[in-house]
Amino acid sequence: MTDHRLDRTSLRGIDGLPISDTSIDLIDFDLVETHIAQAVARGRYSGPTDVRAYLREKHCVADSGEGMLATPAGILCFGRQPQGVFPRAVVDLVHYRGIDAVSFEVAHLEKNIGGTIFEQIMRVESYLWTNIHHGMTLDGTSAQRIELHEYPRVVLRELVVNMIAHRDYATAMSASRVMLFRDRIEWLNPGGLPAGITIKDLRAVHAARNPIILSILYEAGYVEAIGQGIDTVITVLARESMADPRFEDTGAFFQVTVFGKSPERFYENEAYARLTERQRRIVAFIRAQREVAPTAVSALFEDGVTARSLQRDVKALVDANLITITGTGRGRNVRYRIVGEAV
Repeated sequence: MTDHRLDRTSLRGIDGLPISDTSIDLIDFDLVETHIAQAVARGRYSGPTDVRAYLREKHCVADSGEGMLATPAGILCFGRQPQGVFPRAVVDLVHYRGIDAVSFEVAHLEKNIGGTIFEQIMRVESYLWTNIHHGMTLDGTSAQRIELHEYPRVVLRELVVNMIAHRDYATAMSASRVMLFRDRIEWLNPGGLPAGITIKDLRAVHAARNPIILSILYEAGYVEAIGQGIDTVITVLARESMADPRFEDTGAFFQVTVFGKSPERFYENEAYARLTERQRRIVAFIRAQREVAPTAVSALFEDGVTARSLQRDVKALVDANLITITGTGRGRNVRYRIVGEAV
């Protein structure tokens, strides 16, 4: 007779299943105790505060015939040596001087950044924030000086957390990678998007490959309960007049690319302070695409901006020595490029 009952373990994510040849001794109880206290203080956890009870409730450990076994969530979030169980659950961080991923342009390389997922997030975010451009600019309507950052910190945080939280820990045999270039940052995760999810679904569908890890990250204040990470990134970049992020999924990996604010903004602040929001958006778009046709710039704006207005914007950018025009007349070979950047 066929048994049509569901196995309860089939309803869990892979991060909550017990791992053979492990034990609760692999969990650092001090880390768990600190996490519980901070989660309660944040108002993000109200369950049992006894360490063992918490680990059971969160499926960080599981009872079995072999005793109390650790799960991927328990090891990755609170393990004493997570890479002893998941040797490739690490991040490679590469900083290039230029815009190409070539060995002679490497300014800094850290391979196999390990530890718990919290330690990885803090290390990668800290390096990125320390090594991007920071400066001051003038408010567009007054003489007040305001801070200027090449990338919004919330975008760096969200994409580092997203990379680590949604990684395929069950099958991935290579490290996650973060690559900082002169003009952009790339976050690359092995394993691709979860089955059935496409890039078009990213804003509409919130699928959690590692639901327990996500819930622990929520308790720690790194994510929100309803999966707003990608939405936040897209919204913040738009508000900062920066280019939209790029997403690529090959099945073997998933990559997010974000282009930074133009470096000139940190050295020619007065020129940028005089630009309108539309002109800044045009510059960000050209930088992200390397070179663009006039029709591509027109297609950026769906709010009825006239061709004459865009022509004035382009002329202002050329006069400010921020972009250059190649080609002749109004032919199809006309292209806009950032001054001083080879394509």
